[in-house]
Amino acid sequence: METKGTSEEVKASRQAFRKLEITSDERTWAILAHVSILLAAITVGLLGPVAAFVIWLIKKDESDYVAKQALQSLIYQIVVAVLSWIMWIAIAVLFAVVIGFCLIPLGILVNLAAIGYGCYAAYVCSLGQEFRYPIIWEMITTE
Repeated sequence: METKGTSEEVKASRQAFRKLEITSDERTWAILAHVSILLAAITVGLLGPVAAFVIWLIKKDESDYVAKQALQSLIYQIVVAVLSWIMWIAIAVLFAVVIGFCLIPLGILVNLAAIGYGCYAAYVCSLGQEFRYPIIWEMITTE
């Protein structure tokens, strides 16, 4: 089993992660970026990413923490919206063979899970920690 880096590198990374000093204002902006998924939920995925993008634009030069959280939220919400649209179109097409009707609860559950994960990200940020979406974090960082 291969690990990423030596144990000293892992310890140094964890210590750097713990030493991250985040102000109350930064936490608030990061929370708003992640909670904007609720806005996406009531606007069929349209305004949530816009809100996250605006937060990223406003704070990208002021706070690396807020910029990374807002950018992650933006990418996550775009991916969720596109996949959700595809899923609901497939369910609508499957209505022709009645199975689409049976898939509606599954579609609702998938959307609620995506919203819940975005809210969990906001919760982690409220604790003053850095939230990392899998795959998305690696896309936006060069660490």
